[in-house]
Amino acid sequence: MIPRFVALLVLFLLYLPWAGAASDWDLKIDDREADLQIFSRVNERGYPEFRGVTKVKSTLGGFVALFKDLDHMPNWAYRIRKAERLKVISEMESYAYTINSLPPPLFDRDAIVHSMITQDAATLKMTFRGSGAPDFAPRNDRYVRMPVVESSWTFTPLGGGMVEVVFEGYGDPGGTLSSGLLAWFIRISLSEAPYQTMLQMKKFVTRPEYQAAKYPFIREP
Repeated sequence: MIPRFVALLVLFLLYLPWAGAASDWDLKIDDREADLQIFSRVNERGYPEFRGVTKVKSTLGGFVALFKDLDHMPNWAYRIRKAERLKVISEMESYAYTINSLPPPLFDRDAIVHSMITQDAATLKMTFRGSGAPDFAPRNDRYVRMPVVESSWTFTPLGGGMVEVVFEGYGDPGGTLSSGLLAWFIRISLSEAPYQTMLQMKKFVTRPEYQAAKYPFIREP
């Protein structure tokens, strides 16, 4: 299993106390040169949610290898300071712990996420899905534990070696939400965090060591 992908979204999955039915997606960033779009909306649970869409020329195994390379994740994932495996259930299921840095005077956040990977037998689309499990391990007083984390990465083969990548997520950063600084940082991060992460992901996944990786639990197009 590839649990470390959840480290990418802990900082991005941020809560604001809005409510009501899900709204339509609003385009926030349209980087035509990078072929990368970032959208946001308020979902049916009242959480602000992001959606990033791009295309990359890569094997499916390349994405698996990239997310398995925990040591190098801070080099391309926005504000990720640390990610580590807590428990492996199988190649397709595990628990991971992440630490994400916030600017002073805000406290850094940590999260525990239960992650699973699936692949559609017909389309070969891969889905990495993560859900928060805040009580799976003891809390660390140095960090604010995120109580809600929900995310997904999907990788859909398009032909000719191209893959559509969609990254979605929302959550609750925990702690006090009354700070004006925290509210400002949340609004900025909702677009900036997935944008910077996906932009760097597009560069890193094409490295030869990732493209050469093969996994028996993943079917390539």
